[in-house]
Amino acid sequence: MSEEKKIKIDKKILISAIKAISFILVFVVLLEVLSLTIFSKSAATMYKNKHKNAYSYTNEIKDTIQIIALGNSDLYSAVIPVKMWDENGYTSTIIASPRQTVMESYSLLNDAVKNQKPDIVLIETDMLYNGVDISLDDTDEEETNLRELPIIPYLSNDQLTEDIKNHFSIFMLHDRWKQMVSKKDNSKADDTICEHGYFFSKKIRKTYKNNYMDVTQKVEQIPDDSVFYLDKIKNLCDSIDAKLLLVELPSIVSWTYPRHNAVVQYAEENGINFLDFNLLYKDIKLNFKRDFRDNGNHLNYYGARKVTTYLGNYINENYTLTDNRTNEEYAYWYEFKDKFIEKYGIKVF
Repeated sequence: MSEEKKIKIDKKILISAIKAISFILVFVVLLEVLSLTIFSKSAATMYKNKHKNAYSYTNEIKDTIQIIALGNSDLYSAVIPVKMWDENGYTSTIIASPRQTVMESYSLLNDAVKNQKPDIVLIETDMLYNGVDISLDDTDEEETNLRELPIIPYLSNDQLTEDIKNHFSIFMLHDRWKQMVSKKDNSKADDTICEHGYFFSKKIRKTYKNNYMDVTQKVEQIPDDSVFYLDKIKNLCDSIDAKLLLVELPSIVSWTYPRHNAVVQYAEENGINFLDFNLLYKDIKLNFKRDFRDNGNHLNYYGARKVTTYLGNYINENYTLTDNRTNEEYAYWYEFKDKFIEKYGIKVF
């Protein structure tokens, strides 16, 4: 092959490579632009999708949130940020979605702390067992020490996919544009933020307490992947000087005493507080005939009021958080409260 012909071939290869690289760069830039505008996490609060409440944290004012709470639908049904503000003066935001995993929570927390410096990161523990059926043959306590972690779970395809989705939100929201809430029908993102991630429901379904929390020494170990990402959340909290608080909310359907024992064990090993509302029914005066919106898995507004009051008082007694109710810089939280009451027609807040 002549030298001249070889140069022409090399030139063609170079031009093809430049075209391919240019296409990829333009594509990535386009994804970035769309993910930061039309399909941004902030815009997701305008969509009727499972991320609507979870992404409300993107509309919070920078460095104003004291408590970030992560979990699944049990969490967003049970904690009312504006009520905690009204009673304790704490600012909080709920980052939760249906069947949210610990891996997703870790990614969301990583994103949230770019703009917030929380004093407390609350983890709702039901999500630790996401996708795991309640075991009828629980393991003995001695067996829990046989747990082995995956060798490189962070490099798994699931985590890589989650990181990509979390950065390029268009991948989660690209098919939701038709469901965007119109400003005529509902509010702007500013209206959504009065919930701060809470899901409001006054629906009542009568349910009955069973023996799911009968005391036992058995332990249903936390799944390995949940432990791995819970450890990562703990390390992230340590790096930003935030306290980790584990909370299990009332759930007849998805919680057991062996699961309680497993979380107690993890909490004690790591010096973390754990609050299990499934052992506090009498303390919070939970009404099984009135305080759930389904068969005992999710609280309604009436039950959430009781949990929020107890949780706020627990935080007040066990942590040192500033009560901001007299701080003029946080006066807009009173506007959130008023907007919440007006929006849902609350007579007893």
